[in-house]
Amino acid sequence: MKPSAVIYYRNDKEKEARNLSQKISSHILINQICQAEEQVISKGCDFVIVVGGDGTVIKVAKFTTCPIIGFKAGRVGFLASYKLEEIDRFLKDLSQQRLLMEKRFMLTVKVNEVDYDAVNDVVFHLPSRRMGEFRLSFDGCSDLLFFADGILISTATGSTAYNLSLGGAIVTPVSEVIQIMPIAPYYLQNRSIVVPNEQRITVDTLDICEVIVDGVIVGKVNSITVQKSNKHFTLLRPDYYDFFAVLKDKVGYGKGVTNEVDRG
Repeated sequence: MKPSAVIYYRNDKEKEARNLSQKISSHILINQICQAEEQVISKGCDFVIVVGGDGTVIKVAKFTTCPIIGFKAGRVGFLASYKLEEIDRFLKDLSQQRLLMEKRFMLTVKVNEVDYDAVNDVVFHLPSRRMGEFRLSFDGCSDLLFFADGILISTATGSTAYNLSLGGAIVTPVSEVIQIMPIAPYYLQNRSIVVPNEQRITVDTLDICEVIVDGVIVGKVNSITVQKSNKHFTLLRPDYYDFFAVLKDKVGYGKGVTNEVDRG
C-alpha cells in the first residue's frame, strides 16, 4: 500500500509543488496540494511534504502533527533535507526505509492572554532606538540584568537563525536546551546563556516592548514568560543527514582553508 501525503508550498512555488506531485504520484498517494498559508489540517496522511524555505517549514510545523519532509526552495535550508532536483534520491530513501524521525521541541510565550508557539525564537525588544534595562528571572535562580536593545530566546533549532547573527552558540538541533542572548548590550555582555529546556524564563522591563515570534510581531507588553511548549514537530531526515556538513556548506562555519588557493 502506498503511503499518503499532503503537499504544502510557499505561495510562489505552486508550479514546483505540482511538478513534484506528478513525479512522486506513482509512489505516494497525494491527498491534497495547498499553500502553507492556508493551514489546511493534514489528517489521515503518513507525512507532509513542504516545498519552500525554512520559513515555510516553520509555518507548517505549527499546525500539523504529521512528520515533515522539506524540499528546499529557499536560500539556507536547515530544515529541508532535499533539493527539488533530488526527487529520485528521496524516493529511493523512502523505499529503502532510510528516513528517520527527528523530534524538535518548541517554545511558548503568552502575550495578552494568547499563547504563541515558536519554532526558532522569541524576540523581546524596544521598538525605538532607545536601550532599556531587562531583568531575566529563572526558576530558583538569581536574576540577571541587561542594559540592551532587547532579549532573544531561542530553541536549539533556532541557534542557526537570528541567534547565529548575534554571535550566539551553535547548538545541534536535537539538543534539549534554550539559549538566551542580549541584543546589542551596552556592556561587554554579548555572550549567550544556555539552560535546560525545562527552565522557565521571565523577562521584565519598565518599557513597553514588541514581542516577535519567529519573525512575526504578536503584541506589545512589558513582561513575558517563555517556556517549553507542550507541542513539538517532527522532521523526516535521511539517515545520512549531516548537520555539520550543512553548517560548512551554508554558512561556511568550520570550513577551514584547506581548499583555498594562496594567490598572494
